[in-house]
Amino acid sequence: LGWVYQQFPGKIDTRETMSSSSSTPSSSSASTGKSSSHDFFGYLRSLPALSLRALYANRSSGMYACRAVLQHLPEPARQFVLRLAVSGGSFPQKKIDLWTKEDTKMALVWMEHLCVIEPWKRKIEEEEDLLKGGDDSKSQSGDDEDVKLTKEFHEGIQKLLTSLSSAPWPCVKAEAAKSEAEGGEKSSKHIHPSPPTLVALERYTQRRWDSVLHFLVGSTSEGGEEVEYPPAAVVRFLEETGLMQEDPDWKKSGGGKGKAPLVITNRGYEFMLLDTHVQVWQFVLQYLKSKAEEIQSEALLFFIGLSYCRVGEAYPAHALSKGAQTLMKTFSNFGLLYLTKVGEMTLFYPTRVAVNLVAATNTDEGGLAPTGPACGIGSILDAKDNDGREEMNPPSSASASRSLEAALSEPLPSTSHIAIIVQTNFQLCAYTTSQLHVSMLGLFCDVATFQRLPNIVFYHITRDSVKGAFELGITAKQILRFLKMHAHPRLRATDQPLVPSNVEDQIWLWDKERRRVQFEEVYIYQCREEAEYQAVQQYAQDRGALSWSDENRLRIFIKCSGAEVIVSFARRWILRAAQRRSRESEGRIRQLNYSYS
Repeated sequence: LGWVYQQFPGKIDTRETMSSSSSTPSSSSASTGKSSSHDFFGYLRSLPALSLRALYANRSSGMYACRAVLQHLPEPARQFVLRLAVSGGSFPQKKIDLWTKEDTKMALVWMEHLCVIEPWKRKIEEEEDLLKGGDDSKSQSGDDEDVKLTKEFHEGIQKLLTSLSSAPWPCVKAEAAKSEAEGGEKSSKHIHPSPPTLVALERYTQRRWDSVLHFLVGSTSEGGEEVEYPPAAVVRFLEETGLMQEDPDWKKSGGGKGKAPLVITNRGYEFMLLDTHVQVWQFVLQYLKSKAEEIQSEALLFFIGLSYCRVGEAYPAHALSKGAQTLMKTFSNFGLLYLTKVGEMTLFYPTRVAVNLVAATNTDEGGLAPTGPACGIGSILDAKDNDGREEMNPPSSASASRSLEAALSEPLPSTSHIAIIVQTNFQLCAYTTSQLHVSMLGLFCDVATFQRLPNIVFYHITRDSVKGAFELGITAKQILRFLKMHAHPRLRATDQPLVPSNVEDQIWLWDKERRRVQFEEVYIYQCREEAEYQAVQQYAQDRGALSWSDENRLRIFIKCSGAEVIVSFARRWILRAAQRRSRESEGRIRQLNYSYS
């Protein structure tokens, strides 16, 4: 294991590596449920500690779970794990502090959240300050104890460091598959199926997800060809996740006693503009939530194992456990795996979406190429500047741009690509031959202005079309992100914005029109005198419960959340004012009596 030490210099500079990490533990643990729907590791961080330890302790795939978590950690935390692994699993924290130029506590918090190390003593206030990006150099608690890897993670890392296997399952070479087919089938009529190419796997996944999007928008054909109907499991998930619902007007229109057809919901419109990786993860997450804990662990380990497979290579189904074989058939319905039978042996081919489902958390690319029909804004919705808008030109994959340029140069453009050019006169030009793309653009463009040439369509972006998209639940951020992510690759070669600034500003202005008037439930308190008005208004303002006040009519509009406290204060003030006036009146009476006497 001498190679482990060669990779670590004497000091680790954490100033850049910690700031460049993709997210913090608080981004998943502090947000209730939202983070778990974003990525694989967000879901892992939401699991109980016992479930995480069980993943690490799995005999066959536990070390790959440890490997995936290790790669997800920030760079300083990774180096801490490897040093601890070859140092017996524990080390005094004071000596660990000498490994870095900065304080180590942020990296240790990362490790503790994923059950990499045993819980260590620290104050809750200090941890919250760290997760919020505070100064951890002032923290002093826990300096005298040892940092210890959990038993399950330590054993998994030790197996990983001494293992020569790059994937949890053996790869089946083409020659072995051919001999299996010839030995399993004695009939001369048997034809050995050729393994799918990378392009074929890409098209297989794209076809499955295209069928989902076509089903959402109610389209049944693409380029004159019938679109395949999505599997029943996928249709059921569309209904369970609220992307589709039974037509509420079915019975009113006399549709009969049969089951009402499914129609798209507002959430379905938002789903259409998400990135393919996010769409796949939403399906997987719904599947995990609907299963027992044992099947959830089996599915997580299965996905982790897939992340270390190679796209285009075959793996035997008999190498999987019975539970994993069931998952294999289920996920093939989603287009994540391609199944084929060679002789008596069933083989599965992982697609790029399945391989990148875990890895996409740590990279900029994931799922299908960002030029696919379902791509858009989902993967980087959180990227925005101080005023709430996204960066001018979002990052784009160079390989995706090259593949799109090649596709556009073909005599017959592929239906799986779209390249958009938005002009300053609000005209939108989209290079595409897909009816699905036309339906997606019609969500926020004026369909009355639609014009079509063999490989390009024209739309106009209008106020009514954009406001119609807002009514469907689509936001201005989603529209702009979709236009930028699908921008023509030639636009990225310039320094100009992918969407003209006047078009982008106008879309934001149309969005703000919906919030010109805000309704707030308030309690109206009528004061009797100006002194009471001044006292109650000041008290409500100090409490943050003042919504508005009218000095002329002595009215105070109080937020309902703080009305009870403000009214109680007003009543005490009135009582004290009455007592004060009573005392003043008695004093004047005594003074008059004294003067008369």
